Amino acid sequence: MVDPAKDPEIDASSEGERPFAVQTFTARYDPVEDRICLSAVDADGAKQAIYLTRRLMDQIIPVVVKHLEEKTPKGVPADLAQSMTQERVRQVRQAETPAPPVQLDVETPRWLCTTIQLKKQPAGLALTMTGHKDCKAQLPLADPHLRTVLDIFRSSYAKAGWDLRVFPDWLVLNKALTMQGRQLRLN
Repeated sequence: MVDPAKDPEIDASSEGERPFAVQTFTARYDPVEDRICLSAVDADGAKQAIYLTRRLMDQIIPVVVKHLEEKTPKGVPADLAQSMTQERVRQVRQAETPAPPVQLDVETPRWLCTTIQLKKQPAGLALTMTGHKDCKAQLPLADPHLRTVLDIFRSSYAKAGWDLRVFPDWLVLNKALTMQGRQLRLN
């Protein structure tokens, strides 16, 4: 269940412990579980495997897309502006040295995320993922990171063979900048 209006309890879980604070993650499709698995690590090196169902993801993605589209400058076609911004984020990401993938251990806690709460932040969204009992993780994402996560999830959906219609057209690489197979130059 996605609840963008509710304020997640960022400070503490029910037992007074801080939730797992995701610093980085590697997403992969798990065909046995038929779910996306986030192999996550926090600043201290602790790891967790957080499983996300397609049903939950299908509810989250439109909320993230709406958040990003609300920032489209007035007078600019939304698809064009979003596609250009998405491509700019991809170019920056390609210029960076990629972080090594998060490798899980046999002892790594694994849990199913059943609820994601989203909270608007000045520069993006904070996601709070919860499962049963004390399973809780937080992932604050600035807008450029939200765009990267959309790319990651779209790739995971494609690997899973899931329907991609939940993703906006502007997410497709260079779609808004291509006309009849030719690249358009803006300079």
